[in-house]
Amino acid sequence: MKKSTGVVALVVALAAVYGGSTWYMGQKTEELVREKVAEFNTVAAEKLKQSGIDGKVTMAVVEYKRGAFSSDARYVISIAGQQDQEKPLELTFDDKISHGPLPLAALQQGSFAPVAAMSHSTLVKTKDTEGWFKLTGDKTPLWADTLVGFDGAVDSTTHFEAIKNQGDTVKVEFSGGQLRAKAGGKSDDILVSGNFPSLLVDDIGEDPLKLQAANFVLDFKQIGDINVDGTQTSKLSVDNVQFQTPESEGFSFKQIVADTDSVSKASLNDTKVRYVFADMMFENKLNLGSAELVMNLNSLYVPALSALSTLVSDPAFEEKVDNDDPQLTQQLLDQVLVALEHKPVLGIDPLRWYNAQGETKATLNVNLQKPTASAAELQQNPEMWLQAIPSAQLTLSVSKPMLRDVAAQLDKAEGTAPQEGAAAMLDMMLEAAVQPYVESKLLKQDEKTVSTEIKYLGADQVFDINGQRFTTKDLMGLVLMSMM
Repeated sequence: MKKSTGVVALVVALAAVYGGSTWYMGQKTEELVREKVAEFNTVAAEKLKQSGIDGKVTMAVVEYKRGAFSSDARYVISIAGQQDQEKPLELTFDDKISHGPLPLAALQQGSFAPVAAMSHSTLVKTKDTEGWFKLTGDKTPLWADTLVGFDGAVDSTTHFEAIKNQGDTVKVEFSGGQLRAKAGGKSDDILVSGNFPSLLVDDIGEDPLKLQAANFVLDFKQIGDINVDGTQTSKLSVDNVQFQTPESEGFSFKQIVADTDSVSKASLNDTKVRYVFADMMFENKLNLGSAELVMNLNSLYVPALSALSTLVSDPAFEEKVDNDDPQLTQQLLDQVLVALEHKPVLGIDPLRWYNAQGETKATLNVNLQKPTASAAELQQNPEMWLQAIPSAQLTLSVSKPMLRDVAAQLDKAEGTAPQEGAAAMLDMMLEAAVQPYVESKLLKQDEKTVSTEIKYLGADQVFDINGQRFTTKDLMGLVLMSMM
């Protein structure tokens, strides 16, 4: 046999095998698509319920045409509002699915790993989306390329088209960007990352406002089931944020960051949430420094919180509350008591406002527990809810140099002489406001700080302030005297 004949035979054999495998994978792909759509609907319902968000999100396969090497599908995602009479928003997607094990579309993109399928989905222009298409110059605003593994694992990159539109009252310029999501086929693990370089919205309507921001970055990671046993971390940051009006340069921030760390074990969740506002500037003249808020929520019992969320998200919730519905009241009370059984701890550590000269800082820690009083007693005597707080602590430290620096900048921005402006008045105002409470030892001060430490001792229902113990009645009287 000639070599050329052997090569042709090999090619024919490979084509036969590949054609047979893609035909088989085409059948499996349709099953997988319908399975993923059902999974989407289940997960969407669960997430909306857990988040307490009203409405309903569903996906449906409205058309599926299977071929030998590829298939065409059309999906509709319906987003319904809280009110049943509202017409749902419908997003229609056309999907070109290239069958595995070696999808031609994936090979063309340089991906040679065997997968079940690769899909290319694009948003379709409809009455519900024609406004979006107008903003993108009639280009599809949204499309996604997705690899689906044999185990159902998904690796998807969603692309957002750039927008440059000048309307009668609003100008919008959006760079576009990408969002990548990876989800395990047989696990609850999820990875999401995204980047959007720039955004400009200039509204010259009745309430003019100009917003500019750059470098939106999103990172999200979930390992396991966060509602039972798992971890979740997320970070969202945006740079050079500016809010302006025709009359004012407004506020600007060098960076805004929001990040979360959450761990669940045996349905008990510990969560840390952090917000940072870096280099806050007012009118491009007054540097207000930076601010940070860190909240700690520990020993939260997820099933009770989910049940409370479900009750609150009921469209009839407000009406039931207004009518003092006894069944709802009992349900809410039952779930609150279940949550308190696990002794949750709520904290702020820290809340900071700082600049180069110093920082003003506060911390708060509140321990909670299930009251010893019965549910009936709690309903009849609301003051018994104090049993739910065995202890709490607040610390506060105010930096005088930091405040003096802000006041000096304010004088400079307004063109006021230092001896006549806010800086000159600050110490006098601080002294007048603080000194009565220093004399009663509710506050402490030195050259640089004004501070206090307040502890609540639930067993005795007394406050310990800087080492002094007060009943609630005594404390209120002392505060009123200091104000006179």
